[in-house]
Amino acid sequence: MQQNLDLSQDVLRLVRIGTDDARQRSDDFLSLRELVIRSDEAYPHIRNWFDSKVTDGLRSGGRMGFVALINERPVAAAILKRGPTTKFCHLKIDESERSRSLGDLLFTLMTLDVRHSAKHVRFTLPESVWEDRKSFFNAFSFAHATKAGRQYRLFDTELYSETAFADLFAASRQKLPSLFGQLAIGNHSLLTGAVLAVQPGPLEKILSGVKTVEIRTRFSKRWEGRKVSLYATHPISGLAGEATIERVIEGVPDKIWEYFGSSAGCTRVEYESYVRRHSTVHALLLSGVRPFPDPVPLTQLKYLLGVDLPAPQSYLSLENNDGWLTAVVLAAALQGSIRVARRSNQQISAQFQRFA
Repeated sequence: MQQNLDLSQDVLRLVRIGTDDARQRSDDFLSLRELVIRSDEAYPHIRNWFDSKVTDGLRSGGRMGFVALINERPVAAAILKRGPTTKFCHLKIDESERSRSLGDLLFTLMTLDVRHSAKHVRFTLPESVWEDRKSFFNAFSFAHATKAGRQYRLFDTELYSETAFADLFAASRQKLPSLFGQLAIGNHSLLTGAVLAVQPGPLEKILSGVKTVEIRTRFSKRWEGRKVSLYATHPISGLAGEATIERVIEGVPDKIWEYFGSSAGCTRVEYESYVRRHSTVHALLLSGVRPFPDPVPLTQLKYLLGVDLPAPQSYLSLENNDGWLTAVVLAAALQGSIRVARRSNQQISAQFQRFA
């Protein structure tokens, strides 16, 4: 859902560029190409490299691309070549948008993409970039760089670096909570968010817009105005969307039904069965509902992150919960719904390119 932005926050859209995009030459594919070929002064053959090797690899599935757009303006591109020895072929961040969060995010997404096949990950980069940003690469377990056997770049020595995938994955996983704590979904910091558990039937009605009020016997007004992630309970057991809790209204069951029964997505009999023996109940007025195109199963999040994620029973706060905080933001990133604020004091250049 499109939302108005203030001057301190911009919409960051992340897109995977794969087989369909390359074959159809989608707008996102063309945005990726536009960013890559901007490096033609330093890499004279980069246009030919993209139009042949990269495009063929994207079409066949041997390569994967990522493009980041801020307010629909392409600002960052990443390309990797899959295999037991994965190659991070290209990462470029626009000079006006070089931030630690964006560089870390693209590195992490590339790492997750090759989790089933990679044993080692390698790349080449200009010596000047390695020396200037060594701490960035070290943080992702790339400890050393030596002169590369082939030199692609004009006027700057090309270096080569490699790490074991297990080490890269462990480093990426450790960085996720602090990295994503700097980002926001919607208008709120992820550190103040929550996960709301809803049964699959009622949740389907919420995601379709039929149900706009969720009834709870216990809830807190502290969540008014905050965005929450929607978790579908068993048998789906996964994150399925996002919504904003506009209001939390407490009242006696009869009055709550009188005012909100038509929007609760249930019958009076079902309502009475749920609220019986409770003197007061809470009506959660939902807005800004955004379904995920593909719900992200809890088992997949556990596997990707290597952490235990107990299923939420009613709702859980993301405050002081690094495991679920990371899972929520990762799911949002996979859906392309992250918003990131500009933070000039965190700038870092994370640019390198390799032709392979």
